[in-house]
Amino acid sequence: MSEITEKTTIIIKGRFKAPAVSSFGLFIIFMDNSSKSVEKFDVVSSHFSTLYENNISMPWNELENIITKLKWKGEYATSLTHDVQATFDDLFQTGTGRAPEIWSNIKKLQFNKVENIFEEVLSRPAGDKNIKVEIAIETLPASQIESVRRNQAETSGKDILSALTPSQEAQPRQQKESYVPDDSAVLLEVSLVLSPVSGVPVYELKEGDKIFIKITEQSNRGQYFIDLLNASQDGELLPIPASVVKVTKEGKIYVVIVNIGPGIYGKSLDEDNVKVKMYDPMLDKRKQKGAIPAVEKQIQDTVNIEKKAKSLEIPFHFIFIAIGIIAVLLLGMLILLMV
Repeated sequence: MSEITEKTTIIIKGRFKAPAVSSFGLFIIFMDNSSKSVEKFDVVSSHFSTLYENNISMPWNELENIITKLKWKGEYATSLTHDVQATFDDLFQTGTGRAPEIWSNIKKLQFNKVENIFEEVLSRPAGDKNIKVEIAIETLPASQIESVRRNQAETSGKDILSALTPSQEAQPRQQKESYVPDDSAVLLEVSLVLSPVSGVPVYELKEGDKIFIKITEQSNRGQYFIDLLNASQDGELLPIPASVVKVTKEGKIYVVIVNIGPGIYGKSLDEDNVKVKMYDPMLDKRKQKGAIPAVEKQIQDTVNIEKKAKSLEIPFHFIFIAIGIIAVLLLGMLILLMV
């Protein structure tokens, strides 16, 4: 009677850097140890070197969580990530790909040859022949991987729900007032910029600390403030400075409230094990379009408009429509006067 062998999975954890072109990335690959085929992979890329600071010797599920969270928050280089994913699709293509070659080198413990393969194929999407790739390997029973994912999903779901669900005794108005000093202020969804090596643990943040954040709110209002603060470039969100107002803990989730500008606040939900990048003016990559006082005045004017809109119960996006209509009418009147 033949003995039944449990299915095992080879997990390839990797990172790459091409400093000459400011390209950095993390990836994780799940390969069936029997069929030598790749079952799943995920990758995230950035033009910020802090991504490369993540240590790939961490457990596979922690690396997978980092990649997933960065993509969920939009903190990655979209074009570069897409190109690397397409490269991996070709690399692992059944029948024509190089998955069996990678598997064979792993079995022989020739990890340097595996790194050379990745460097060869990634040099094209990264645009640098001198790209450097590092990998680490884990081999685990497939059932253990699924068990970890299942338990992790259940735990994360409970933590997020506990952070997002307000107390039954508290009213929505009271919840907001606990976050920002002015009930009529703008509260945007933001994400903290992380720095796994040199950053400050989220639980050590204190009021007044100046940190890097990104505006991640996907709405007309969010896009307006992104444009106003020059917080994106070529479709990629850029870090901007903000001051910590309040840090509270809900389960394993920390709620961080920051002040971005006059009457503008941001709210971020983060796990308790993250490290936050402190603000450094030398790392502020935004192109300044105008004087800071002028931008602050425009922000304050916008806040004042939104306050009035709230008092009249006018939806925020109607303001943009009204401004557009007025601009068209004024332009039409100008043309008539010139005729």
